[in-house]
Amino acid sequence: MPTILSAVLTIYCENIAKGIDFYGRILGLEETYRFPRNGEPEHMEFRVGQATIAVSSAAGLQTHGMPPATSGHPFEIGLETDDVAATLNALRAEGVTIIKEPEMSPASIRYAYIADPDGTWISLYQARQG
Repeated sequence: MPTILSAVLTIYCENIAKGIDFYGRILGLEETYRFPRNGEPEHMEFRVGQATIAVSSAAGLQTHGMPPATSGHPFEIGLETDDVAATLNALRAEGVTIIKEPEMSPASIRYAYIADPDGTWISLYQARQG
């Protein structure tokens, strides 16, 4: 069997401009790919550590011959940070929807939840020290 080399988590946004602004400007993720290169994008990818998060529009699905995405919460994105409270406060100042304020999990991991403009759940977590 061939080796799988990497993975991309794609989020389908109702309003791609808002999705791009959220993942790029507000979360500060590095843009690594845009299609089309000129004009209004229908797909954009961002690097976070060794992972890639893609934001795509309905037009992006249509170009691949796929039906429209459906809403719901079948997954979440987890983003590790070195300070959950400070990250949450910076995002709150940007008007990001806060779903759950910081708490400590039974595994001693500090976490909180936010939502992107389409309501996708994003956990912010800080690994326990030591």
